[in-house]
Amino acid sequence: MKLIPITLGIVRSPGNAQNAERNALALQELRPKILERDDHTCRYCGFKSQKYQEVHFLNGNMDDMRPDNLVTACVFCQQCFDLEKTSQMNSGVLVWLPEIEQYQLSHIARAIYVARISQGSTADAARSALETIMARREDAKARLATDDPLFLAAVLRDFLGPKHYAARNEKLAGIRLFPLDRRNISEGDLKFNQFPQILAYWRSKDGAFGDRPPSQWKTLYAKMKASA
Repeated sequence: MKLIPITLGIVRSPGNAQNAERNALALQELRPKILERDDHTCRYCGFKSQKYQEVHFLNGNMDDMRPDNLVTACVFCQQCFDLEKTSQMNSGVLVWLPEIEQYQLSHIARAIYVARISQGSTADAARSALETIMARREDAKARLATDDPLFLAAVLRDFLGPKHYAARNEKLAGIRLFPLDRRNISEGDLKFNQFPQILAYWRSKDGAFGDRPPSQWKTLYAKMKASA
């Protein structure tokens, strides 16, 4: 499966509440079909998970419900396309990391958070990697005057016309969105951090890391390196 490139951006909502409600109902009906079609695999980074995957509008048009405009995305990749919501959920920060592609950062973040709550040298390495990446927020601030996705979203929405918005990837080269270990969401009157649930599932026997716990990573890496 060829991965789809990721470009940081914003969501332009339907014009009125009636359209938004109609689209939400239509997406709810289409969602299981899209996830099944894509084998529950993120089309942006290749991460597979039976739960906690999103459905993303490929062209950014939330009125376009054609199946070929809907793709599966993991929670880390999907939030790159909606910086305002990312800031609301407190689920990501901007970093300067040109040596790592955005989709690779999704994998790195998952590995860090899974390994960090384990024990031993793997957990220590995860904490060290997290500190190194978070330090690159200062480099993002030096270039953008902020590491807050909301500030960048405001610039993209209010100060860039269609032509410059389409070319934003060139201006933002090297800027990445690093996923945080928080995902503050609302369900009815309840507000909570969903990320611990997501992380627990990834580490469960049914999750992507269930048969590959951090304690085995060094052995798995050695085997991969030997067979390369």
